[in-house]
Amino acid sequence: MRSELGQFRDKQFGVFTAQQVRREYTRAELRARVDRQEWVRVFQGVYREAAMPPTPALRVEAARLSMGLPFLAACYDTAAELHGFSVLDDQLTHVLGGQVSRSRRLIVHRDRIDPTELELIQGSVATNAARTAVDVARTANRMDALATLDLALRRGLSRAELAFEVAKQVGRRGRRQAVELIELADHRAESPMESRTRLQCIDAGLPHPEPQVEVRTRDGLRRIDLGWRHWRIGLEYHSATWHSGPAAALRDNPRHNWLTTDGWTIYYADAPDVYHHPDHFTEPIRHAMYRG
Repeated sequence: MRSELGQFRDKQFGVFTAQQVRREYTRAELRARVDRQEWVRVFQGVYREAAMPPTPALRVEAARLSMGLPFLAACYDTAAELHGFSVLDDQLTHVLGGQVSRSRRLIVHRDRIDPTELELIQGSVATNAARTAVDVARTANRMDALATLDLALRRGLSRAELAFEVAKQVGRRGRRQAVELIELADHRAESPMESRTRLQCIDAGLPHPEPQVEVRTRDGLRRIDLGWRHWRIGLEYHSATWHSGPAAALRDNPRHNWLTTDGWTIYYADAPDVYHHPDHFTEPIRHAMYRG
């Protein structure tokens, strides 16, 4: 990349505009680099190098340049990415503003915002952590909303901060959901899928499971993703990465053998069950509780 354009890129979180390109390149050179996939269009008139990852800061800056604004703030899940508690993979970019976006990947929200609810994080302006978490909790589907709240608590946000923020949002769409899920949120959840699994158990009418249950067995201290101590029942979420391959049995089998020996019954859930067939694990657990 030629020197002047490289300077623009370095000051702009890795993006540059077509107008900046044309200071040192012809239109034909720009098209050639895009056609060869050396440069990737982020939003209208704004590009990044193919090797440059599309971080939230990069996408927000690209949105600002594309919209020709001096200032732009991230919100909703893009702000959650910046704060480190996003659980989504959709790569949409959410910003506050009054313009209409011409890109399906750029969502402009016309929400009312108090300047005190904005902060600088990773060099980008975004809604603060409490406002962000509550906005996502109001608008995301229930499983993603709870997973976001769990992770926000794990990252250091307090339940009191969430309660204070949601109290300010009277009349806003989805506030009732946010209020409900803030009460259910738990910092002990160690993954978004554990959070989603826990909510499916609650929505099925089971007693609320305890996350990361510690059980002292004759083989040492063991932990279960979710558990009901009264019934000595545990529920493990099986991810494709951790619970697969030849090492999985070496990790899981001895642990579960000791739990079974000590009177625990362990059930399992995977992603298809959690998203589409929660009864595959909630009903066997319900029947086991009734038998107990």
